[in-house]
Formats: sequence, structure tokens, C-alpha cells
Amino acid sequence: MELREEFRRFKAFALDCDGTLWLGGKPIPSALEAVRALRREGKLIVYVTNNATLSRRAYVRKLRCMGFEAGLKDVFCSSYVTAKYLEGRISTAFVVGEVGLVEELALRGIEVAGPEEDAVDCVVVGLDRGLTYWKLAVAARYLRSGSLFVATNRDSTLPSPEGLVPGAGSVVAALEVASGRRVDVEIGKPSPLIFKAVLDELKLSESEVLVVGDRLDTDVEGARRAGLSSALVLTGVAGGRGVGGGPEPDYVFKTLLDIFE
Repeated sequence: MELREEFRRFKAFALDCDGTLWLGGKPIPSALEAVRALRREGKLIVYVTNNATLSRRAYVRKLRCMGFEAGLKDVFCSSYVTAKYLEGRISTAFVVGEVGLVEELALRGIEVAGPEEDAVDCVVVGLDRGLTYWKLAVAARYLRSGSLFVATNRDSTLPSPEGLVPGAGSVVAALEVASGRRVDVEIGKPSPLIFKAVLDELKLSESEVLVVGDRLDTDVEGARRAGLSSALVLTGVAGGRGVGGGPEPDYVFKTLLDIFE
């Protein structure tokens, strides 16, 4: 098994996770084989995900449990990139999100505030499966008082064993309506900010990175906005539905192993 000639020019492969590397909490065997083969070729592997419920540390544990080699420097989850973006810009934040987002903000010296403050510098919004009406009410109050409005991502839905369920974007939309404001900063795909973090931290140029994911609206569109090449893999959301109706990827793979001869 050899790397196809057209992919030898890429130094790094930025891989989406859910639908690209695993499905339903189980690794996709072809993806696991492909990632291991890419590492043997000396390629950099980075994991880029909009999921902000986990911290980088938790993602490293999850990846390793599934058989993927990973270290902190390899993981660019939106919780980490959001905290990195806000470091030095704010001091306090109210979080509509889960423990991974709180952990990453705290690691960057950002105080996570409760509902009793008169004002906070920022309201950070991600997926929150413990969301309550009163948490929405507090967040909307802070936003109406002028806090920076930051979304980890705008994924409207995400897959689950029961089918599609509301994603972070659904929470963001509710707060936009409740506060009468639009988001100020969006971090995750299709925003280019998450890919810019990859380029900056790993000191890579746009021509050296191939983005691989299973969604046209986030992975492929995000790569386009960041000036990166992209490949759509049909193991996840796009599987069996063709590639029409969205930005055109540079490549289409049935599985991640299509990178090889």
C-alpha cells in the first residue's frame, strides 16, 4: 500500500473525527488503517473537531482508546481553540456548555462566572446537554448588557443512536433570538479560525495541509474559507447522498484508504 502521488505534496492531514474516524463511538477500521499508514509515511496527523464538550486531554484519551495515536499538540477541538482565541482578550466568561469547555477556559486563566454577576466580559456557547431555561435566561441577560458573544460552533444538529439531535448551533440560535443579537465570533468549522490555529501552531502553509471530513457545510466549506485543499469522505454524513448542493471538494473518497494506491 503506497500513498498516491497527488497526496505526497501534503505535509499534514487535518482529519475530522465523528463520521471520518469513528461512527457511533466505534472506530472505522479503514480510517484506523489509513491513519497508521500515513504516520508511517512521516505525515503529520491533526484531529480537528467542532465538538466542544471535551477538552484536548479528554480527546487524547478517547483517540487512544480507539487505537489512534494522539498527543495534545495533535488535537484541535473547538473548546481548546475557543479558549486559545479568548486568552488575553477577556478575563471572565459565562459558559453555556459542558466540562471540556470550562476546563479549557480555566487552563487559559479565564474565570468562569456564575449567574450572580452584574456583567461578564464574554458569553461562550457550545453544546450543553444539561441546558436549562434559567441558564439561557442568564446568558441572554449578560448578552443584552454587552458581553462578547462567542460560539464554539454552529452545528445545528449532531448524530446520535436515536437519530439527529440538536447541536450547539441550536443553542446559539435560541440565544440570538432571546438577546436580539448575532454572534460576534464563531470558532469552529466552517469558520476558518480553527484551521488558522492549526497553521499557526504547527507552522504550516496553506499548501501543505489537506482537510478530510464527512460534511460539505463544515469541513469542506471551512477548508475553502481557510484556503486549504479538501477531501470529502463518504463514511459519515455525506455517505450515499452524493456531493451536490454544497462547496465542491478537491477529492472524494469512499473511505480514508483511498489516499493510497
